[in-house]
Amino acid sequence: MRILATDFDNTLFRDRTITRADADAIARYRFAGNRFGIVTGRHLPSIRAELERWALPVDFVVACTGGVLTDGAFRVLSEHRAPRAGLVPLYEAALPLDPLYFCVSVGLERYWIEVPAPPPEGAEARLPKAALETLPDYHEMGTGFATEETAAEFTAYCSERLSALLTAHRNGIHVDVCAPGTSKVSGLYEVLGLYGAKKDDLFVAGDNLNDLSMIREFSSFAMEKGRDELKRYARAAVGSIAEIVDMLL
Repeated sequence: MRILATDFDNTLFRDRTITRADADAIARYRFAGNRFGIVTGRHLPSIRAELERWALPVDFVVACTGGVLTDGAFRVLSEHRAPRAGLVPLYEAALPLDPLYFCVSVGLERYWIEVPAPPPEGAEARLPKAALETLPDYHEMGTGFATEETAAEFTAYCSERLSALLTAHRNGIHVDVCAPGTSKVSGLYEVLGLYGAKKDDLFVAGDNLNDLSMIREFSSFAMEKGRDELKRYARAAVGSIAEIVDMLL
């Protein structure tokens, strides 16, 4: 048995669709006795809605950048929460950098906190900063900025000042924050434990900076349209998930 774990956005979900070729290849891969799942920075309700929308069966989901692991029926198998004590410092560090949004994911809920920027679609109902004091420990905080340089500055601040409370992962202009020591890599090691599999049994695919750690850690594939940083460490650059399946079967 082999395990294939792919990032979602711009890896499996490209040009706003999951191609029939990729869906058919995943079905062939699973029919051969292998396991397929998603490893993503998206929070659980978001990735669940997408997979159900495209009627794509999976064996597992690693959501919130390793914060939540579920089976194929989206039953939570493990979770890691960052202490809420970090939320106010995060907000106060982000606000002078003009964040595009500031949201906190807890289980099936997502809370949008007020920032000066116009709200993203679906985030019209925003909470005041004071709400951060009452939220529970969280699976992931997400924010974004106008430039990659600003996102990198915010990520560096998190790593230098708040590492005891959280881990920050930059993905272009976006930054996802989760529990200390939590990442796509840690989530995938939990997947290996779930199946009693070895590291060599796992293959991963991704396209952006928050995939870099898993690209370096495991046998990996980088998307041809993805970041060059990933291609330096991947075994091959591919244009589709179907290409990976063809190589693995």
